[in-house]
Amino acid sequence: MLQPNGARLLVKRIEQAMPETQHIIIPETVEQKSSAFAIVLGVGTLKQGGVEVGDIVVLMDYVGAPVQVLLPGDEEKTECLIVNEDDVLAVMEGV
Repeated sequence: MLQPNGARLLVKRIEQAMPETQHIIIPETVEQKSSAFAIVLGVGTLKQGGVEVGDIVVLMDYVGAPVQVLLPGDEEKTECLIVNEDDVLAVMEGV
């Protein structure tokens, strides 16, 4: 597994479901945007702390360096991101 250095996190984006409605037309460009939610797979030496492996976090748009990681139990590599600690906007609680 990949261990991030410094104030960085290894995360995997979680796809969020598109809202279903009959009253609002959602443009196709919305579907192309990456999910803001991610699960934390690895944690470096964080300055602020408060984020642990397994947490669900909310990320800023268009952040992170993409990497291919072979996760335990998987046969193929998974697309993940290495993000700076400051790119995490919030940690979801009670999830």
